[in-house]
Amino acid sequence: MNTQNIIFIALIIIMLICYIVISPIIRYKGIKENNEKRLKFLNDLNSGDKVVLSSGIFGTLKEKNEESYSIEISKGIIIKVLPSSIIGRS
Repeated sequence: MNTQNIIFIALIIIMLICYIVISPIIRYKGIKENNEKRLKFLNDLNSGDKVVLSSGIFGTLKEKNEESYSIEISKGIIIKVLPSSIIGRS
């Protein structure tokens, strides 16, 4: 083997190691930022806010607990949903 082949193989090994180490760090940072935005969104919701559920149902937030939210989808019709099912404001 000549020195060019050895250098080429060494560079490929270095690139693979960098990819294996750096790639998960970048992915973790993105996931962490998304989770923080999601928690901030849920914490900023107040009673009376109009929300959209992941099922496509529109409603008004009536009550907020740690494990469930009460959403009024029609006058007098209140459903309890998980916080993860609220995807946005309407």
